[in-house]
Amino acid sequence: MPLKLFKGPAEKAEIEFKEAYEKGVNLGPQKWSDAIKHFNEAARDYSQAGDAQKSAESIALASLYSALISGTAESWQTCSGAMRSAAGAQLNVGFMVNSTSVAQQASVLSYDLTTTRALDGESKDISRVAAVRDLAQKYMDLIGTDLSLWRLMKQEIDPQRRAYYLLGLASLIEANSTADTDPRRSVALLSEATTNLELAAMDPMTLAPGTRTKLEDIAKFGKCWFCGREMQGQNFHYVLLPAKVSQYTRTKYGSGMPRSLEDDAVVACESCSSSIRNVADEVARAYYERAMAEMQALEQRLDARINALQADVSSLRSEVNTLRHRVGSLR
Repeated sequence: MPLKLFKGPAEKAEIEFKEAYEKGVNLGPQKWSDAIKHFNEAARDYSQAGDAQKSAESIALASLYSALISGTAESWQTCSGAMRSAAGAQLNVGFMVNSTSVAQQASVLSYDLTTTRALDGESKDISRVAAVRDLAQKYMDLIGTDLSLWRLMKQEIDPQRRAYYLLGLASLIEANSTADTDPRRSVALLSEATTNLELAAMDPMTLAPGTRTKLEDIAKFGKCWFCGREMQGQNFHYVLLPAKVSQYTRTKYGSGMPRSLEDDAVVACESCSSSIRNVADEVARAYYERAMAEMQALEQRLDARINALQADVSSLRSEVNTLRHRVGSLR
């Protein structure tokens, strides 16, 4: 180990920078935390020696390995800023990378983690759609570049496919948000989402099956059996209620379009079906409350009977004890 005690800042910086590789980077991920410590020491010494460029490069490398360890949006954003400060330097990370390119990739990673956080196929947060589409464009901008960060993380990524996937997610979120008010618009958006998800040919959030089902359902039309109103969007604005449908009824009323009958079910618009559910709930509640009242009355009768039996048993025991006492006195 080189003696650093009596060396100047520039020499100490070079030693620390070298040890960052020998005791950290070259030994693999389990030693990256040691590399960070040595890079930070080198940055301090380079700064004291007046070498601002090497200090910035050391800070950039320290922030890179910190982000690789923690993987948080904040750490990747810090890494991006530090890499930009290194002003296009060529850096050794086991292979040579350009700091400006790494800065761009780190920024995209940070933005991805922030933008897609807590999003899924049921999200209706229209306020995040623009950001998701913007993120898709940022991945498009990475097409053809050396994806060094993913190489370091030993992950495969196709930025074009990721972009298509994000565009599909954005259209899906917007479709979810418009389904309640504009099913026709929702159909168009779900069609866009399905196309983009197919182009992505990858589905880490398993969005494709649910998106296709939604598209098929919301594109359907039905005529309410009860009120006669036409509705678009099965399971959105109308439902199918199980019913006993005779062949006569099916023949007489089952051929119109949109249909009021489907197999052994009738179409019920949201208003009628919710009304039926409410009435059913009220009837069920009344039966429940009546059953509970009868059970409580039965419980009270049983308690009274048990108390009476216990009193009878107590009386019998008293009589037995009296008889035993009399028999004992006769002896």
